[in-house]
Amino acid sequence: MGEQLTEIRFMTEIPHYLHILMEAKESFEQANPNVKLIIQQAVDDFESAKALESEEPPDIIELGGFPVGNPDGLFIDLTPYVSELKGLEEDWYPGLRQAIGHGGNLPGLPLEIMMPLIMYNKEMFDRAGLTYPTDEWTWDEMMELARKLTIRDAEGRTSQYGFGIGVDIEWWEPFILRNGGRYVSPDGSTARGYVDSPATIEAFRKLIDTYRVHKIIRMPNEPSGLEEGRKHEDAAMNFTFGWHFFHHPDPDHKYAVVGLPKMPGGVETNMLYMAGAGVTKKSANPRLAWEFLSHYILASRSWILPNTRSQALQQGLTNHPVWSRYLQELHHVQLGAFFLSRKWNASRQLVNDDINRMILEGVDVAQTLRSWTRFA
Repeated sequence: MGEQLTEIRFMTEIPHYLHILMEAKESFEQANPNVKLIIQQAVDDFESAKALESEEPPDIIELGGFPVGNPDGLFIDLTPYVSELKGLEEDWYPGLRQAIGHGGNLPGLPLEIMMPLIMYNKEMFDRAGLTYPTDEWTWDEMMELARKLTIRDAEGRTSQYGFGIGVDIEWWEPFILRNGGRYVSPDGSTARGYVDSPATIEAFRKLIDTYRVHKIIRMPNEPSGLEEGRKHEDAAMNFTFGWHFFHHPDPDHKYAVVGLPKMPGGVETNMLYMAGAGVTKKSANPRLAWEFLSHYILASRSWILPNTRSQALQQGLTNHPVWSRYLQELHHVQLGAFFLSRKWNASRQLVNDDINRMILEGVDVAQTLRSWTRFA
């Protein structure tokens, strides 16, 4: 009679990484024949948390958003396990390590790590006879390039825009942070004194002016005529995450990326998006669960961006024309309001509605931002 298998239950709400998870499961079970990994699919955070009340709670939960600070107390602190892996602390990118350890504990390992940069169409620059941007460019220089790259006919119809970005409070956040502003306090407890600060208001006015003054971005109510996956094609420069290159390969190197422009506030930073997976406090085998988690995330070669510098080097990303530039951002990224305040997140649609009114109706920026202090 064979030795009884130890079961490790892994619950995920990220279906598009299932193939990576299955590969990790197979290799881990081969190396640990007395372990069986059971994968369960969850719809959202609520279902994941509810599963912890079952008779067979998950040992590991993978979430679409990293559980910064472990606000619900669902996960164990992985710091002791991380300290056992020689060199891991030093191998992490500093900005990433600071972000995942926010609040003094480490509730999980990050995955689906990404930051925004500016993607530009080299052919459009070449046709206009313009020099490609560099990481030293300023906001005003970006505006000047965008004006030159916006093409309109005699009737005022626009065939090419200089810049493209969605109307979303999160997507505008890195410009706010780089100007020295914030939406909420560093601990997420309040928006008062932050979203209504002079630095935040100044940066927000600059963003609204891209539509109303410079007219370099397609208006929110203006149809593009392009399907969703091609909307970037009508702008010479686009605010974009690395996911674009992951889903739309660029074999002809028509596009390149450059850092976000320097803002008057002079802060060198960027926002950070990331999912995460952690070992639950209900796990009957936390060390074994940690061993699989580290195998899954730290040993995988399939993530868009890896956790550590050594992983990036092994995967050849440090010399890649696109991914190497995204990796640079991991030295100085910081958490945005999405991770710091649930109350702020719950008001996201109301905030975005206000942004549309500022663009389309000219609603006062400072007054509107002062009204947002009620959201956190």
